[in-house]
Amino acid sequence: MAEVKIRNVSKVFDDDVIAVNDVSLDIKDKEFVVLVGPSGCGKSTTLRMVAGLETVTKGEIYINGQMVNDVPAKSRDIAMVFQNYALYPHMSVYDNLAFGLRLRHFPTYEVERRVREAADILGITDRLKRKPKELSGGERQRVAVGRAIVRKPKVFLFDEPLSNLDAKLRVQMRMELKKLHKRLQSTMVYVTHDQVEALTLGDRIVVMKDGVIQQIADPIGLYESPVNKFVAGFIGSPPSNFLKGKIMPRNGELYFTDDGIRLKVLKQHYDKLTPYLNQDIYLGIRPEDVYDKLFAQDASEEFIITGTVDLVEPMGSEIYLYFSAGRNTFIVRVNNQDTATANQDLQLVFDMSKAHFFDPRTEKAVV
Repeated sequence: MAEVKIRNVSKVFDDDVIAVNDVSLDIKDKEFVVLVGPSGCGKSTTLRMVAGLETVTKGEIYINGQMVNDVPAKSRDIAMVFQNYALYPHMSVYDNLAFGLRLRHFPTYEVERRVREAADILGITDRLKRKPKELSGGERQRVAVGRAIVRKPKVFLFDEPLSNLDAKLRVQMRMELKKLHKRLQSTMVYVTHDQVEALTLGDRIVVMKDGVIQQIADPIGLYESPVNKFVAGFIGSPPSNFLKGKIMPRNGELYFTDDGIRLKVLKQHYDKLTPYLNQDIYLGIRPEDVYDKLFAQDASEEFIITGTVDLVEPMGSEIYLYFSAGRNTFIVRVNNQDTATANQDLQLVFDMSKAHFFDPRTEKAVV
């Protein structure tokens, strides 16, 4: 078993900067958990406290039921993979993999067995005699991961390990890490600022901002049910649209309205939105939940607005259309069969069953 429990953990640096503020998190045995958030949100500091590379200002960290606040990093039975690989340039791949085991005085036959096993798992057996400078970025990353694998730790910690790779290689390495987790059946905690990476890798995702956890959920739950405007805007590519307007009654119905916009609110949302009558509110909707009316001919007029195309951005199999309607701007994602052009007025259908509403003061989800 390799559970990690973080209990009300805070980290305050000497200049009184609060990097992590009262974070609590339970990571289950064999789970792949991703900490994600913008730069400076506290995700790497949290990981480093689990690793023992940063001291805990307040709170407790447990690995396998043992509190490790005062346990040195080398005795925590964890292995960490860093962004910069941290390979020894003068050593061969084999010696880089074997170095930590030799320091711990493993017998030669066991060092050989573990190095060969890790190299086979990662597909670098034919690279064992090479130096790091002779390897590609992806191969160096594999060696860094292999150095963690040979340790057979209770917990693997990854601190933005793919940040230095190009886009194509990042996609490939994401697949490799996912397969590696399935093969090793180990507990893994992974830090990234890339929300696409988080969604594709994590069994659960922890979204952080300003040292505070905003939401913990599986990828689908996070994407479809964000708890606040920050999560809705951070998760997804392109991010959610946010339109500012008011909830207004008309003929016994409720509508989200603004200059050039009037969209009918679904009845199941009336109870939660009635307190916002005649008040500002944010409507959040993802780019794929707005359609060109040309491809949704049977849509009701109550869910349609007219927007002006400001920019057309071809993306291969799909197109991003940037619109303005009154004071609001938003993005629509359509397939590459759409013939929209800049400065054109289009009728757009909003799938209001996928819409969220956010309080303009607290930014918490109302619906």
